[in-house]
Amino acid sequence: MVLAFSVEPARAEPRPSHWLRQHSSLEWVIGVAAFRSALGQDAHAPGFDTFAGGGELSAGLDVYSGLGIVANGRVLAGSQAGNHYLEGLADVGLQLRVTESVRLRGGPTAGRCTLGEDSAVMVGGFFAGSIDLFALGPGRLSTTLGVRLDVDSMLGGRSLLPDRSLSFALGLGVRY
Repeated sequence: MVLAFSVEPARAEPRPSHWLRQHSSLEWVIGVAAFRSALGQDAHAPGFDTFAGGGELSAGLDVYSGLGIVANGRVLAGSQAGNHYLEGLADVGLQLRVTESVRLRGGPTAGRCTLGEDSAVMVGGFFAGSIDLFALGPGRLSTTLGVRLDVDSMLGGRSLLPDRSLSFALGLGVRY
């Protein structure tokens, strides 16, 4: 009588904390430089354009094979025609992790901006990408370079803010 036994190596299920660490990303863009300009011939604010600087924080979670969701927030401040400009945007969108070091994002945005005494609610959309430049030690921590394009409508602005605007931003930060 011959008995055959098949032995397979034991496999342990990954711990939830390990899975979360592998499928999530956190980016803090410490330095953002942005340029926002009116789209078209705006009757409210002809010639509107401003340079602004600030920061941005993004948290992403891969749901399926590099495709995930991302939540983001940013604050920019600057000056336009002698008036203080302040912008705060938040968004939730989709994130595609192209490689371990390249991510693409897009989705709707909403927020608020002020220019002097004028203020408006901003709604629109964004497309962004980031790439890791170099690792900071043996773990996942690295420096990152980000680029972002926003197209927004400014609702409720009276005289200084345009109806529609476009923003282009570059940033440098860290990712985990």
